[in-house]
Amino acid sequence: MLEFTPTDKGVTIQTSARKYEVGQIVVSAGAWVASLLPELARWFKVERQILVWFDARDSIDSYLPDRFPVFIWEFGQHPMNFIYGFPAVDGRHGGVKVASEQRDLETTPDAVDRNVTQDEIDEVYRRYVSTRLPGLSDKCVNAVVCLYTTLPDFGFFIDCHPKHSNVVVVSPCSGHGFKHSAAIGEAVAELLVHGRSKLDLSAFRIARFYK
Repeated sequence: MLEFTPTDKGVTIQTSARKYEVGQIVVSAGAWVASLLPELARWFKVERQILVWFDARDSIDSYLPDRFPVFIWEFGQHPMNFIYGFPAVDGRHGGVKVASEQRDLETTPDAVDRNVTQDEIDEVYRRYVSTRLPGLSDKCVNAVVCLYTTLPDFGFFIDCHPKHSNVVVVSPCSGHGFKHSAAIGEAVAELLVHGRSKLDLSAFRIARFYK
């Protein structure tokens, strides 16, 4: 989708292939949301995050899903002092996912560096893994970059556009939308079909930043 235009009859959507006329739309564009909703862009901050999968030092068996959980581990007083991760869901050669977050450096989908350097991998292992998950080695099985699109209160937008009731904004989710995706999907479906959700969405209203 290149752009959309609300009209008296609905919404016109322009894509790279053709133009569509629809009754209502959901804008859930992640890190690209600012280009579609420039009037709300001042609230969005896009951050580059690193995800790393480390191999086990010895046997991977202790990190397989039937023995090792999905985890979030908080430590220290600073809100960014935590790690999260997954067991070796891809088996003996997939590694254990470990990641944290950074909230200081901003980027854009076009400018982001998608390469993870060895220095960055070494820093993740030194800072977060070596003393807390000693069963993992410093051998990196895989490393990728993802983008968080964050609001000032680290919350969500799940609300109708302030000027267009037929445009539902469901983005950004500040890096923690995936684990809530089932409930978000239900709430958005209800908004589209019934005009309101049975779930209390008041905490996610766009207007909270205009007070």
